[in-house]
Amino acid sequence: MLEGFGEALADREYFLPLTSVADPGPRFAPGTVPVGLRSADQGIWTFWGNPRTGLAEQGWKIHVSARLERAQHVLDTVAGICSDEGVPFKHLRARLFFLFLHHKHAARAQSGKFCAAYPPDEATARRLLERLRDALDGEEGPYVLTDRRFRDSRTVHYRYGAFGPRTRLRADGTREGLVTDGSGREVVDVRVPAFLMPPGITDPFVEQEEPPHTGPILIRDYEVTRAVRLSNAGGTYQALDRRTGRTVFLKEARAHNGLVFDGTDAQQRLRHEYDVLRELHAAAPGVGPEPLDHFTEWEHDFLVTEFVEGQPLVGWLSRSTPLARADRTDGSVAGYYAQCRNLLAQLDAALGRLHAAGYQFGDLSPGNIMVSPSGGLRLVDFEAATALSAAPSGVSTPGFTPPPGLVRAGTDPLLRDRYGTAAVALAFLAPFNETAEHAPGNLELLRRDLVDVAVPQDLWQRATAFHRAPERAQDQDGPGRPPSPAELDADPRGCLTRLADDVAAGLLEVADADRPEWAFPPSAEAFGTNNVCLAYGTAGVVHALRYAGAEVPEEIGERLRRDALALRGALPPGLLVGSAGIAPVLAGLGRLDEAVDLLRDADRHPLTAACGTLAGGRAGVGMGWLALHRLTGDDGHLVRATAAAQGLLRTPDLPATLGEHDARGLLHGRSGVALFLHHLTRATGDARYLEVGRLLLHQELDRTFALDDGALSISDDARLTRAMPYLATGAAGVAAVLTRYAATAPDERCAAALPKLVAGIRVSCATKEAGMYQGLAGLSWFLTRHAELTGTEAARTDAVRAATGLLKYAVPGRRGVRFLGAGSMRFTADLSSGGAGVLVALRRLLVGPLLAEPHHARPPVPAAA
Repeated sequence: MLEGFGEALADREYFLPLTSVADPGPRFAPGTVPVGLRSADQGIWTFWGNPRTGLAEQGWKIHVSARLERAQHVLDTVAGICSDEGVPFKHLRARLFFLFLHHKHAARAQSGKFCAAYPPDEATARRLLERLRDALDGEEGPYVLTDRRFRDSRTVHYRYGAFGPRTRLRADGTREGLVTDGSGREVVDVRVPAFLMPPGITDPFVEQEEPPHTGPILIRDYEVTRAVRLSNAGGTYQALDRRTGRTVFLKEARAHNGLVFDGTDAQQRLRHEYDVLRELHAAAPGVGPEPLDHFTEWEHDFLVTEFVEGQPLVGWLSRSTPLARADRTDGSVAGYYAQCRNLLAQLDAALGRLHAAGYQFGDLSPGNIMVSPSGGLRLVDFEAATALSAAPSGVSTPGFTPPPGLVRAGTDPLLRDRYGTAAVALAFLAPFNETAEHAPGNLELLRRDLVDVAVPQDLWQRATAFHRAPERAQDQDGPGRPPSPAELDADPRGCLTRLADDVAAGLLEVADADRPEWAFPPSAEAFGTNNVCLAYGTAGVVHALRYAGAEVPEEIGERLRRDALALRGALPPGLLVGSAGIAPVLAGLGRLDEAVDLLRDADRHPLTAACGTLAGGRAGVGMGWLALHRLTGDDGHLVRATAAAQGLLRTPDLPATLGEHDARGLLHGRSGVALFLHHLTRATGDARYLEVGRLLLHQELDRTFALDDGALSISDDARLTRAMPYLATGAAGVAAVLTRYAATAPDERCAAALPKLVAGIRVSCATKEAGMYQGLAGLSWFLTRHAELTGTEAARTDAVRAATGLLKYAVPGRRGVRFLGAGSMRFTADLSSGGAGVLVALRRLLVGPLLAEPHHARPPVPAAA
């Protein structure tokens, strides 16, 4: 599922619960109100139940799927039978919610569900299954991937699970469902796209269990050798044609699913793609993959094409660009730009042939372009290709599709492809597409940041062809106006000070103490955790404003206090999403009693003993107590912090209490625990904690790996091998702790690793996002701290450069500036990905010594290179 996809549908500017959408389209409701049942809206569902009989805790849940055009008939049938049986049920309550749950980017574990019934016992479930099967005979619907179909029905499914909101809180603030297994034990109600039953539960509705599949997966004559990608629309696979021995590419389309908002489903688009590829192969062979076969197996459609060797352009960029390599040279940069020109020339040629054949591609993006091992370029995934005379497809990629205003202003039938080509050219230089659409004037600042890898004028013109900056305002001090590169080079401190003021102004502009969803626009994660916490909620923004010296409105402080107390019993204990992070912010607002109560709750919380991380567990709780000790001087708070450390040291298997899959880094790994122990040593003078922290850092360094440019990096966890430079998860978080230890307790191994980690971080500043956790603000925060502790001019230059780079992400608002958050889909204010994190990073630099003396101006950006 595309992260934040549902929350991005409700509003064009901010993440909101999908149910906040102003118009969800036509509503679904039974034609006849079920006798004895009353309705209530529950999120995207309408629930029908009898208040007198209630709902069983768990049992055999029945799901009924439907085609969109037959949904009303299916609902009327389900409602009539459930009413007759007295069984509670629910259904999706509007067309938009149906499209969302069946969308190609939706979660596969919810795929296909339209109605759900909750029979109280097995006998009722069997009777209901039989009646629904008979009444809906001849109807078709998508397969519900979590369930098993009942006999030969194409719409009626079932699974065993919890009926009500029986959940358990996790350390990350999310909740997981629970169910009682056959032995009476409480276990997780696993909801994955596969039919699973709790231990000890057997399926009473199937005559004979099918044995698990063994051996290779065969789809007709094609043996699947690798899954390339899985989605709600279907999968894509590398396969072997057993008849010929040829490697082929299989694209699957699930029946009645994978919808987009124009109403087309995956099978319609796959059949359209096959027709397009056949015509193109006849008219312009080689423009697209050669179509080899199209067939329906079981209920799924499959398109078979030649297997295009190589890697998607998005992967080629991350592996080939020298712009983010520690060992780049003028020659390697020039060679890279030559490759970019060559690939763009091949793209132009391929599109020229496509257009001459009467088609436009429609969805150009780095994911739909393959680069061969020899440097050749091929277009793949023609799902959105349409005839030049036809309306554009509903499939598009944000940042690579012309915005509505541009579409309305022109009549160019090739606009999508021309815009997409320019967007691809920009992607060669930096992941800046979404920000450029919102603030084209900031492209001058992007080019300033790329001055060390001088972008050739021809590439720059192609990349910015559709992003013409507005004329610079006459009022040179206008709020939110980005400085010119010359202004920034002449006065970096002044420009950063103005930016910090504008960020604070932008945060206060969007503050709303009365809005039910949030006080400040959060990341999408807030709606799966809470909207109060330090990472995603009000507490983080209030902390940033106070840290920057801005006045927090009284009503916002009161909203934070009220929400924190209302959620007190439901909060996890940790620093980022729970009580330990909220408490110090409340204390700073003068709410010390409430802060102490929250931290005492965190001490007693079962998750504190089970989780040791900085983000969600005991290390974070200890940091909360240390923050209160620094604020009040009360030694009782230091005693509680020390008790948290003792609890960590007494843990028999500390790694088992860290993040899943041997998580690494600051938030969920050993580095975060080491950071807490370092702070505690400073507060108590007890060096024993420092020694334990040093050993934890050595274990963290055991998990780093060398990059081929000489730098060191680290991945999220043991499952992944990607190099992560960021603060929350990655090298910057590890290096931030190493820097502290190197300054107070010199260690040969830590001292040797630190410059190699820094080498990878300092060249990773062309990030997609500005935020603290996974963006430039986090790198800037680390580089500032590193420069302060090391005192070198090189470190100082890196820190100032990273901070000035934040200017290019600032999008002018009505007052002040805003920042696109995680995924660059919507504006956010929170600490993790939005303006609050940027403000903290800026303040860290501005209050320190690094800008106390005049900084040498950088050379101007050349007009051409």
